[in-house]
Amino acid sequence: MRTELVSEPGDHGRPNEDFASVGLPASGQGGSLVLLDGVTPPPGNSGCLHSVPWFTARLGGALTELTVSLPDVPLVEALSRALTRTAEAHAGTCDLSHPRTPQATVVVARWSPETVDFLVLSDSALLLASPDGTVTAVRDDRLDRVPRALLASAEICDARARNREGGFFTAAADPSVAPAR
Repeated sequence: MRTELVSEPGDHGRPNEDFASVGLPASGQGGSLVLLDGVTPPPGNSGCLHSVPWFTARLGGALTELTVSLPDVPLVEALSRALTRTAEAHAGTCDLSHPRTPQATVVVARWSPETVDFLVLSDSALLLASPDGTVTAVRDDRLDRVPRALLASAEICDARARNREGGFFTAAADPSVAPAR
């Protein structure tokens, strides 16, 4: 298997807020891919002492470990557990209910010799190539369903449409955002 990971910050004046990893278990059977795209907060208080890069590194590390070490745990459950671990790491010092608390989009894929499972949360995409060369984009379409008027309003900047029914979801402090589909 050949794997290449490349990540650059969206703004070279800011630290990279992304996380990417490939986990290959010692058994040599299967593996996992984790990609997090950190959500750059607007200027102002986030309610958290930690940066988005701290959050994505902590969440990405936990998610990589869980997807490799627990291959029978569904990806939704692995994401929920990784979010719980990450939230516990800073719940005592930060306001995790703040709408600007560190957060990220998520793409996770896990494969075995027989299957490929995947999970996509928010506006990142996973491209799957079939043996015949057909490429299929896997996306979370909930952002597409948010009314355009809401997306254009200040509410989106204030994160009032984030992690709420009728809005769209990102990985932050609440483990229940992992999609149930």
